[in-house]
Amino acid sequence: MAQNNESEIKVMKTNEPEFKAYKYRWLVLILFMFAGAMTQVIWVTYGVIVDETAGFFGVSEIAILVLALIFMVAYVPVNFLACWAIDKFGLKWGTGIGVIFTGVFGFCRVFAIITKNYALLLVFQILTAIGQPFVLNSFTKLAAAWFPEQEKTLASGLGTMSMLLGVLTAFLIPPLLVQKIGVDLAISWVTWSFGIAALISMILYLIFVRDKPPTPPNAYSDKSKTLALKGTRSMFKKRDFNLLFTIFLLGFGSFNAISAVIDVIFSYPIGDPRPGIIGSLIVGGGIIGAVIISALSDHFRKRKLFIIIAMGAGTILLPLFYFINIDVSRYITSFFSGFFLISLLPVGLTYAAEMTHPLPEETSNGLMMWIGQVSGIVLLGCIMVTEALNADFIYINFIIMTVLFAISTVLAIFMKDLDAHVIKAS
Repeated sequence: MAQNNESEIKVMKTNEPEFKAYKYRWLVLILFMFAGAMTQVIWVTYGVIVDETAGFFGVSEIAILVLALIFMVAYVPVNFLACWAIDKFGLKWGTGIGVIFTGVFGFCRVFAIITKNYALLLVFQILTAIGQPFVLNSFTKLAAAWFPEQEKTLASGLGTMSMLLGVLTAFLIPPLLVQKIGVDLAISWVTWSFGIAALISMILYLIFVRDKPPTPPNAYSDKSKTLALKGTRSMFKKRDFNLLFTIFLLGFGSFNAISAVIDVIFSYPIGDPRPGIIGSLIVGGGIIGAVIISALSDHFRKRKLFIIIAMGAGTILLPLFYFINIDVSRYITSFFSGFFLISLLPVGLTYAAEMTHPLPEETSNGLMMWIGQVSGIVLLGCIMVTEALNADFIYINFIIMTVLFAISTVLAIFMKDLDAHVIKAS
């Protein structure tokens, strides 16, 4: 009897699939990161030189703000089409739709600069915004398709880092050039250089990116998938997915709203460098946090713990960020807000894909990003309305969002961790 058991064990071991990680995965990831960064660069190009760009085109400041807002608005309806396309056409060509939109129309913005035609710029900005969800919804699918189990969250974290690097680039370069070479030349140079970079990113992507490796790197990529539209409903039958979805609704939405209107909520005067410093510290902290927290999450095979830490940090840091009117304190809280809250993205998105497997990663990824954008737009609207009616009452928005972070922390405590959803090779 004992001999039979030993033989059964040997058979089971020989039947276990062998997973292999290919070095080519790093090139694929770098090209995805390049594409992801360019979607954010195109998005925020004129966001920190609003007055100067408005003067260049002879339009209002609101018209320039619309160039950035359109990316958040477009994400809401296009997200589901992007999820379907990535699932239907595969990683390379599903994501490639967005890469092509970013490369072609991001470059075409130069024609609006040459003619100083705002309407033309708006059209190309909208078309680039349509491509964004195809790129941003792909990072967890990329991680599952190319990376071994212990590197999946790290790969998603590096994808998130690339988005932040894109934002940081657009935060730093345009205002610096305005000071060095003047408004007209700076706006022209920025649009041309960013457009050429987007075009190069598209060409490299189309040449070198492959859909998947010859053999799977982990148990998740080795399982059959269900089409996105057929499987979405089943996701919401999972208790932990609903909790995580609500956390993104409350917590990530709050962070999106705050980071979009730093100069408005603090009423800094025009030309004051502090909004740029605060934004850069948030992004810089997020870049570091996305890498460190993702690596720790993979190393310890824990997701719940780091989600609790992120939401708990938001509950503590948000009131400090707003109510302590000391620059040094605000800079410190800005850095750590980015460090802990932005790390929610790679950890949360990877966890959503793991708990809903074998449904497509881009579907869970897209839903989480989508609800964060929707709630971000709503909360941003509340801040803007309060500012227009009576700026003295903006603090009420921060009290509400602090409560939302606290609720998210409690919800995260009731989630199960990764070991309850892990897939065992068979």
